[in-house]
Amino acid sequence: MAPVRLNFSVKTFPKLAAILYKSIKPEIESIKSSRSKASVTLQGDEIVFSIESMDMVAARAAANTVIRLLNTSFQTVEVLQNVR
Repeated sequence: MAPVRLNFSVKTFPKLAAILYKSIKPEIESIKSSRSKASVTLQGDEIVFSIESMDMVAARAAANTVIRLLNTSFQTVEVLQNVR
């Protein structure tokens, strides 16, 4: 199988982007996999994700993990905003 590279980004308000980035970065850096690796950067109001995998199956699994982490972080921020 051929290597797979996925890049995608999420654009939001700068303050929210920074909060989500700080929440997600440690989780992404701690992902242990011999078949894929993921990274995240913050570029202003945009969170940029990059996934490099040995094959499509590993790329899909890594993308699912990243999306799940992003969704969980976003939902947590929403809950905390509603508590105020």
